[in-house]
Amino acid sequence: MNRLLWTLSIAQFLAMQVWFNFSAVMPVVEKEWGLSPTQSGIIVSFFHIGYVAAVFFYSFLSDKYNPKYSFMYGALLAGISGMLFAFLANGFASALLFRLLSGIGVAGIYVPGMKIVAQTAQPEKRGGAMGIYVGSLVAGSGSSLLISGLLIAAVGWQGVITITSFSALVAAVMIYFLHIPNDFQLRGTPLNMALLKRVLTRKNLLVSLGYTGHSWELYAMWAWIGPFMVYYFSERQVDNAVSIGNLSGALIVMIGSIATFVGGKLSDSYGRIKVINLFVLISIVCSLIIGWLTDLTLWLFLPLLLIYGFSIIADSPIYNTTLTEIAEPEIIGTALGIQSVMGFSATIFSPMLFGVLLDLFNWGIAFSIIGLLTFVTPISLWFLKRVI
Repeated sequence: MNRLLWTLSIAQFLAMQVWFNFSAVMPVVEKEWGLSPTQSGIIVSFFHIGYVAAVFFYSFLSDKYNPKYSFMYGALLAGISGMLFAFLANGFASALLFRLLSGIGVAGIYVPGMKIVAQTAQPEKRGGAMGIYVGSLVAGSGSSLLISGLLIAAVGWQGVITITSFSALVAAVMIYFLHIPNDFQLRGTPLNMALLKRVLTRKNLLVSLGYTGHSWELYAMWAWIGPFMVYYFSERQVDNAVSIGNLSGALIVMIGSIATFVGGKLSDSYGRIKVINLFVLISIVCSLIIGWLTDLTLWLFLPLLLIYGFSIIADSPIYNTTLTEIAEPEIIGTALGIQSVMGFSATIFSPMLFGVLLDLFNWGIAFSIIGLLTFVTPISLWFLKRVI
Protein backbone atom coordinates (compact mmCIF):
# COMPACT_ATOMS: atom_id res chain seq x y z
CA MET A 1 0.00 0.00 0.00
CA ASN A 2 2.76 2.49 0.91
CA ARG A 3 4.54 2.11 -2.42
CA LEU A 4 1.27 2.37 -4.34
CA LEU A 5 0.11 5.40 -2.34
CA TRP A 6 3.37 7.30 -2.71
CA THR A 7 3.74 6.51 -6.41
CA LEU A 8 0.22 7.76 -7.09
CA SER A 9 0.83 10.82 -4.93
CA ILE A 10 4.13 11.74 -6.61
CA ALA A 11 2.61 11.26 -10.06
CA GLN A 12 -0.35 13.42 -9.10
CA PHE A 13 2.02 16.06 -7.70
CA LEU A 14 3.71 16.25 -11.09
CA ALA A 15 0.50 16.24 -13.13
CA MET A 16 -1.34 18.79 -10.98
CA GLN A 17 1.18 21.52 -11.68
CA VAL A 18 -0.87 22.05 -14.83
CA TRP A 19 -3.88 23.06 -12.74
CA PHE A 20 -2.77 26.55 -11.72
CA ASN A 21 0.00 27.27 -14.17
CA PHE A 22 -2.24 29.79 -15.93
CA SER A 23 -3.02 31.55 -12.64
CA ALA A 24 0.73 31.70 -12.01
CA VAL A 25 1.35 33.69 -15.20
CA MET A 26 -1.98 35.56 -15.21
CA PRO A 27 -0.60 39.02 -14.28
CA VAL A 28 1.93 38.78 -17.12
CA VAL A 29 -0.37 37.54 -19.89
CA GLU A 30 -3.10 40.00 -18.86
CA LYS A 31 -0.71 42.81 -19.80
CA GLU A 32 0.65 41.07 -22.90
CA TRP A 33 -2.76 40.12 -24.31
CA GLY A 34 -4.79 43.02 -22.90
CA LEU A 35 -7.05 40.77 -20.81
CA SER A 36 -9.44 42.07 -18.15
CA PRO A 37 -9.90 40.31 -14.80
CA THR A 38 -13.26 39.06 -16.07
CA GLN A 39 -11.63 37.45 -19.13
CA SER A 40 -8.94 35.88 -16.94
CA GLY A 41 -11.64 34.47 -14.68
CA ILE A 42 -13.41 32.98 -17.72
CA ILE A 43 -10.18 31.30 -18.85
CA VAL A 44 -9.76 29.78 -15.38
CA SER A 45 -13.37 28.64 -15.47
CA PHE A 46 -12.96 26.93 -18.86
CA PHE A 47 -10.42 24.60 -17.29
CA HIS A 48 -13.10 23.62 -14.77
CA ILE A 49 -15.70 23.24 -17.53
CA GLY A 50 -13.41 20.70 -19.19
CA TYR A 51 -12.89 18.94 -15.88
CA VAL A 52 -16.60 18.69 -15.10
CA ALA A 53 -17.45 17.61 -18.65
CA ALA A 54 -15.09 14.64 -18.39
CA VAL A 55 -14.82 13.64 -14.73
CA PHE A 56 -18.03 11.61 -14.49
CA PHE A 57 -17.08 9.69 -17.62
CA TYR A 58 -13.66 8.83 -16.18
CA SER A 59 -15.16 7.97 -12.79
CA PHE A 60 -17.72 5.58 -14.23
CA LEU A 61 -14.99 3.88 -16.24
CA SER A 62 -12.89 3.49 -13.07
CA ASP A 63 -15.62 1.22 -11.65
CA LYS A 64 -15.47 -1.01 -14.74
CA TYR A 65 -11.88 -0.82 -16.01
CA ASN A 66 -8.44 -0.46 -14.51
CA PRO A 67 -8.30 3.14 -13.19
CA LYS A 68 -4.59 3.23 -13.99
CA TYR A 69 -5.38 3.96 -17.63
CA SER A 70 -7.67 6.90 -16.87
CA PHE A 71 -4.86 8.41 -14.79
CA MET A 72 -2.21 7.78 -17.45
CA TYR A 73 -4.14 9.10 -20.45
CA GLY A 74 -5.45 12.05 -18.46
CA ALA A 75 -1.92 13.10 -17.49
CA LEU A 76 -0.81 12.68 -21.10
CA LEU A 77 -3.59 14.95 -22.40
CA ALA A 78 -2.96 17.53 -19.67
CA GLY A 79 0.73 17.67 -20.55
CA ILE A 80 0.27 17.88 -24.32
CA SER A 81 -2.42 20.58 -24.10
CA GLY A 82 -0.21 22.56 -21.74
CA MET A 83 2.68 22.39 -24.19
CA LEU A 84 0.38 23.59 -26.97
CA PHE A 85 -0.68 26.49 -24.74
CA ALA A 86 2.95 27.50 -24.22
CA PHE A 87 3.80 27.48 -27.94
CA LEU A 88 0.53 28.43 -29.65
CA ALA A 89 -1.69 30.46 -27.29
CA ASN A 90 -1.73 34.13 -28.26
CA GLY A 91 -4.93 35.56 -26.80
CA PHE A 92 -8.28 34.99 -25.15
CA ALA A 93 -9.81 32.49 -27.60
CA SER A 94 -6.78 30.21 -27.93
CA ALA A 95 -6.27 30.23 -24.16
CA LEU A 96 -9.87 29.06 -23.68
CA LEU A 97 -9.34 26.09 -26.01
CA PHE A 98 -6.10 24.83 -24.51
CA ARG A 99 -7.24 25.30 -20.91
CA LEU A 100 -10.43 23.39 -21.73
CA LEU A 101 -8.35 20.47 -23.01
CA SER A 102 -6.13 20.60 -19.92
CA GLY A 103 -9.21 20.36 -17.72
CA ILE A 104 -10.41 17.30 -19.62
CA GLY A 105 -7.01 15.71 -19.06
CA VAL A 106 -6.80 16.46 -15.34
CA ALA A 107 -10.27 14.96 -14.88
CA GLY A 108 -8.76 11.54 -15.50
CA ILE A 109 -6.27 11.83 -12.66
CA TYR A 110 -7.77 12.80 -9.33
CA VAL A 111 -10.88 10.61 -8.88
CA PRO A 112 -9.49 7.35 -10.38
CA GLY A 113 -6.42 7.70 -8.16
CA MET A 114 -8.62 8.44 -5.17
CA LYS A 115 -10.62 5.28 -5.84
CA ILE A 116 -7.42 3.20 -5.76
CA VAL A 117 -6.33 4.79 -2.47
CA ALA A 118 -9.76 4.36 -0.87
CA GLN A 119 -9.95 0.68 -1.75
CA THR A 120 -6.44 -0.21 -0.62
CA ALA A 121 -6.20 1.75 2.65
CA GLN A 122 -7.30 0.14 5.91
CA PRO A 123 -10.53 1.77 7.18
CA GLU A 124 -8.93 3.08 10.38
CA LYS A 125 -6.14 4.73 8.35
CA ARG A 126 -8.17 5.82 5.33
CA GLY A 127 -8.48 9.46 6.38
CA GLY A 128 -4.71 9.83 6.68
CA ALA A 129 -4.06 8.02 3.38
CA MET A 130 -6.57 10.21 1.56
CA GLY A 131 -4.96 13.21 3.21
CA ILE A 132 -1.58 12.28 1.73
CA TYR A 133 -3.10 11.78 -1.72
CA VAL A 134 -5.04 15.06 -1.64
CA GLY A 135 -1.96 16.75 -0.20
CA SER A 136 -0.02 15.82 -3.33
CA LEU A 137 -2.65 17.67 -5.37
CA VAL A 138 -2.18 20.74 -3.18
CA ALA A 139 1.61 20.62 -3.36
CA GLY A 140 1.54 20.12 -7.12
CA SER A 141 -0.90 22.98 -7.61
CA GLY A 142 1.09 25.33 -5.43
CA SER A 143 4.36 24.50 -7.12
CA SER A 144 3.03 26.13 -10.30
CA LEU A 145 3.13 29.42 -8.42
CA LEU A 146 6.49 28.51 -6.90
CA ILE A 147 8.07 27.78 -10.27
CA SER A 148 6.65 31.00 -11.66
CA GLY A 149 8.04 33.01 -8.80
CA LEU A 150 11.49 31.48 -9.19
CA LEU A 151 11.78 31.29 -12.98
CA ILE A 152 9.41 33.69 -14.73
CA ALA A 153 12.00 36.48 -14.91
CA ALA A 154 14.47 34.08 -16.55
CA VAL A 155 12.29 31.94 -18.83
CA GLY A 156 9.13 34.02 -19.30
CA TRP A 157 5.56 32.82 -19.03
CA GLN A 158 6.02 30.34 -21.89
CA GLY A 159 8.90 28.72 -20.04
CA VAL A 160 6.85 28.40 -16.86
CA ILE A 161 3.96 26.77 -18.74
CA THR A 162 6.36 24.44 -20.57
CA ILE A 163 8.09 23.22 -17.42
CA THR A 164 4.87 22.59 -15.51
CA SER A 165 3.25 20.86 -18.49
CA PHE A 166 6.25 18.60 -19.08
CA SER A 167 5.90 17.35 -15.51
CA ALA A 168 2.46 15.95 -16.42
CA LEU A 169 4.09 13.91 -19.20
CA VAL A 170 6.55 12.51 -16.65
CA ALA A 171 3.55 11.53 -14.48
CA ALA A 172 2.00 9.64 -17.39
CA VAL A 173 5.21 7.62 -17.82
CA MET A 174 5.33 6.83 -14.08
CA ILE A 175 1.78 5.47 -14.09
CA TYR A 176 2.46 3.45 -17.24
CA PHE A 177 5.09 1.47 -15.31
CA LEU A 178 3.01 1.20 -12.11
CA HIS A 179 1.60 -2.30 -11.67
CA ILE A 180 -2.09 -2.34 -10.83
CA PRO A 181 -3.79 -5.66 -11.70
CA ASN A 182 -6.42 -5.35 -14.41
CA ASP A 183 -9.08 -6.85 -12.14
CA PHE A 184 -8.25 -4.46 -9.28
CA GLN A 185 -11.40 -3.92 -7.16
CA LEU A 186 -13.55 -3.64 -10.29
CA ARG A 187 -17.08 -4.16 -9.11
CA GLY A 188 -18.97 -1.73 -11.30
CA THR A 189 -22.51 -2.18 -12.54
CA PRO A 190 -24.08 -0.89 -15.78
CA LEU A 191 -24.91 2.82 -15.80
CA ASN A 192 -28.71 3.01 -15.59
CA MET A 193 -31.47 4.53 -13.50
CA ALA A 194 -31.19 1.82 -10.85
CA LEU A 195 -27.51 2.62 -10.38
CA LEU A 196 -28.14 6.35 -10.18
CA LYS A 197 -30.85 5.77 -7.57
CA ARG A 198 -28.34 3.88 -5.42
CA VAL A 199 -25.78 6.67 -5.83
CA LEU A 200 -28.08 9.65 -5.37
CA THR A 201 -29.21 8.89 -1.84
CA ARG A 202 -29.92 11.74 0.56
CA LYS A 203 -26.81 11.16 2.66
CA ASN A 204 -24.55 10.88 -0.40
CA LEU A 205 -25.96 14.10 -1.83
CA LEU A 206 -25.58 15.99 1.45
CA VAL A 207 -21.90 15.03 1.69
CA SER A 208 -21.43 16.08 -1.93
CA LEU A 209 -23.30 19.36 -1.42
CA GLY A 210 -20.98 20.13 1.48
CA TYR A 211 -18.05 19.38 -0.82
CA THR A 212 -19.56 21.73 -3.41
CA GLY A 213 -19.49 24.66 -0.99
CA HIS A 214 -15.93 23.79 -0.01
CA SER A 215 -14.83 23.62 -3.66
CA TRP A 216 -16.57 26.93 -4.44
CA GLU A 217 -14.46 28.75 -1.88
CA LEU A 218 -11.24 26.81 -2.37
CA TYR A 219 -10.82 27.15 -6.13
CA ALA A 220 -11.77 30.82 -6.23
CA MET A 221 -9.14 31.48 -3.58
CA TRP A 222 -6.49 29.29 -5.22
CA ALA A 223 -7.07 30.82 -8.67
CA TRP A 224 -6.73 34.38 -7.42
CA ILE A 225 -4.32 34.20 -4.46
CA GLY A 226 -1.27 34.62 -6.74
CA PRO A 227 -2.65 37.73 -8.48
CA PHE A 228 -3.84 39.02 -5.08
CA MET A 229 -0.33 38.78 -3.65
CA VAL A 230 1.12 40.39 -6.80
CA TYR A 231 -1.33 43.26 -6.22
CA TYR A 232 -0.31 43.47 -2.56
CA PHE A 233 3.39 43.84 -3.39
CA SER A 234 2.77 46.07 -6.43
CA GLU A 235 0.87 48.53 -4.25
CA ARG A 236 4.00 48.77 -2.11
CA GLN A 237 6.12 49.30 -5.24
CA VAL A 238 8.23 46.25 -4.42
CA ASP A 239 10.75 45.30 -7.09
CA ASN A 240 9.91 42.01 -8.85
CA ALA A 241 6.36 42.13 -7.46
CA VAL A 242 5.22 39.36 -9.85
CA SER A 243 7.91 36.93 -8.68
CA ILE A 244 7.55 37.75 -4.99
CA GLY A 245 3.76 37.69 -5.21
CA ASN A 246 3.75 34.25 -6.83
CA LEU A 247 6.27 32.92 -4.30
CA SER A 248 4.01 34.14 -1.51
CA GLY A 249 0.96 32.64 -3.21
CA ALA A 250 2.81 29.34 -3.57
CA LEU A 251 3.59 29.30 0.14
CA ILE A 252 -0.05 29.98 0.99
CA VAL A 253 -1.29 27.18 -1.29
CA MET A 254 1.42 24.65 -0.49
CA ILE A 255 0.93 24.80 3.27
CA GLY A 256 -2.26 22.95 2.41
CA SER A 257 -0.21 19.85 1.56
CA ILE A 258 0.40 19.54 5.30
CA ALA A 259 -3.15 20.58 6.16
CA THR A 260 -4.83 17.76 4.24
CA PHE A 261 -2.86 15.14 6.16
CA VAL A 262 -3.58 16.87 9.47
CA GLY A 263 -7.27 17.19 8.64
CA GLY A 264 -7.53 13.57 7.52
CA LYS A 265 -5.77 12.27 10.65
CA LEU A 266 -7.89 14.43 12.95
CA SER A 267 -11.04 13.10 11.30
CA ASP A 268 -9.85 9.53 11.98
CA SER A 269 -9.70 10.40 15.68
CA TYR A 270 -12.44 12.97 16.29
CA GLY A 271 -15.05 12.32 13.61
CA ARG A 272 -15.52 13.44 10.02
CA ILE A 273 -18.26 16.07 10.42
CA LYS A 274 -16.80 17.71 13.53
CA VAL A 275 -13.42 18.29 11.88
CA ILE A 276 -14.95 19.53 8.61
CA ASN A 277 -17.01 22.11 10.53
CA LEU A 278 -13.96 23.35 12.41
CA PHE A 279 -11.92 24.08 9.31
CA VAL A 280 -14.68 25.34 7.03
CA LEU A 281 -15.81 27.93 9.58
CA ILE A 282 -12.23 29.20 10.01
CA SER A 283 -11.79 29.51 6.25
CA ILE A 284 -15.12 31.34 5.83
CA VAL A 285 -14.06 33.91 8.42
CA CYS A 286 -10.77 34.37 6.56
CA SER A 287 -12.61 34.86 3.24
CA LEU A 288 -14.83 37.50 4.80
CA ILE A 289 -11.93 39.62 6.09
CA ILE A 290 -8.82 38.95 4.00
CA GLY A 291 -9.55 41.27 1.08
CA TRP A 292 -10.11 44.23 3.40
CA LEU A 293 -6.77 43.94 5.19
CA THR A 294 -4.26 44.80 2.45
CA ASP A 295 -3.01 47.79 4.45
CA LEU A 296 -1.52 45.43 7.04
CA THR A 297 2.24 45.02 7.14
CA LEU A 298 3.52 41.74 5.69
CA TRP A 299 4.48 40.42 9.14
CA LEU A 300 0.85 40.68 10.27
CA PHE A 301 -0.74 39.79 6.94
CA LEU A 302 1.27 36.68 6.06
CA PRO A 303 0.39 34.67 9.22
CA LEU A 304 -3.30 35.33 8.56
CA LEU A 305 -2.87 34.22 4.94
CA LEU A 306 -1.15 31.02 6.08
CA ILE A 307 -4.06 30.26 8.42
CA TYR A 308 -6.35 30.86 5.43
CA GLY A 309 -4.30 28.56 3.18
CA PHE A 310 -4.24 25.84 5.85
CA SER A 311 -7.90 25.90 6.87
CA ILE A 312 -9.37 26.20 3.36
CA ILE A 313 -8.01 22.80 2.27
CA ALA A 314 -7.63 20.83 5.52
CA ASP A 315 -11.16 19.43 5.25
CA SER A 316 -10.91 18.46 1.57
CA PRO A 317 -10.01 14.76 1.92
CA ILE A 318 -12.65 14.27 4.62
CA TYR A 319 -15.56 14.75 2.20
CA ASN A 320 -14.10 12.08 -0.08
CA THR A 321 -13.36 9.74 2.83
CA THR A 322 -16.86 10.18 4.24
CA LEU A 323 -18.43 9.30 0.90
CA THR A 324 -16.32 6.15 0.50
CA GLU A 325 -17.58 5.03 3.92
CA ILE A 326 -21.30 5.61 3.35
CA ALA A 327 -21.61 4.67 -0.35
CA GLU A 328 -22.04 1.05 -1.45
CA PRO A 329 -18.62 -0.48 -2.29
CA GLU A 330 -19.41 -1.35 -5.91
CA ILE A 331 -20.42 2.23 -6.76
CA ILE A 332 -17.65 4.16 -5.00
CA GLY A 333 -16.05 5.33 -8.25
CA THR A 334 -19.37 6.57 -9.63
CA ALA A 335 -20.31 8.20 -6.31
CA LEU A 336 -16.94 9.99 -6.15
CA GLY A 337 -17.44 11.07 -9.75
CA ILE A 338 -20.81 12.64 -8.97
CA GLN A 339 -19.33 14.33 -5.92
CA SER A 340 -16.52 15.68 -8.07
CA VAL A 341 -18.96 16.87 -10.76
CA MET A 342 -21.02 18.72 -8.13
CA GLY A 343 -17.96 20.25 -6.50
CA PHE A 344 -16.19 21.29 -9.65
CA SER A 345 -19.37 22.59 -11.28
CA ALA A 346 -19.23 25.29 -8.60
CA THR A 347 -15.62 26.00 -9.52
CA ILE A 348 -16.67 26.89 -13.05
CA PHE A 349 -18.47 29.92 -11.66
CA SER A 350 -16.57 30.98 -8.55
CA PRO A 351 -13.31 32.14 -10.25
CA MET A 352 -15.40 33.85 -12.94
CA LEU A 353 -17.61 35.58 -10.37
CA PHE A 354 -14.50 36.62 -8.45
CA GLY A 355 -13.11 38.28 -11.58
CA VAL A 356 -16.39 40.10 -12.27
CA LEU A 357 -16.61 41.34 -8.67
CA LEU A 358 -13.00 42.48 -8.83
CA ASP A 359 -13.72 44.37 -12.05
CA LEU A 360 -16.78 46.05 -10.52
CA PHE A 361 -15.69 46.54 -6.91
CA ASN A 362 -12.52 45.49 -5.11
CA TRP A 363 -10.67 42.58 -3.51
CA GLY A 364 -12.65 42.86 -0.28
CA ILE A 365 -16.04 42.43 -1.98
CA ALA A 366 -14.76 39.59 -4.18
CA PHE A 367 -13.40 37.51 -1.30
CA SER A 368 -16.37 38.28 0.97
CA ILE A 369 -19.05 37.19 -1.50
CA ILE A 370 -17.19 33.95 -2.13
CA GLY A 371 -17.03 33.35 1.63
CA LEU A 372 -20.70 34.09 2.26
CA LEU A 373 -21.83 31.55 -0.34
CA THR A 374 -19.66 28.89 1.31
CA PHE A 375 -22.13 28.69 4.21
CA VAL A 376 -23.88 26.01 2.14
CA THR A 377 -21.31 23.59 3.57
CA PRO A 378 -22.03 23.84 7.33
CA ILE A 379 -25.76 23.91 6.55
CA SER A 380 -25.47 20.67 4.54
CA LEU A 381 -23.49 19.03 7.32
CA TRP A 382 -26.13 20.03 9.88
CA PHE A 383 -28.70 18.06 7.87
CA LEU A 384 -26.25 15.19 7.26
CA LYS A 385 -25.82 14.58 10.99
CA ARG A 386 -29.52 13.82 11.15
CA VAL A 387 -29.56 11.13 8.48
CA ILE A 388 -26.45 9.06 9.30
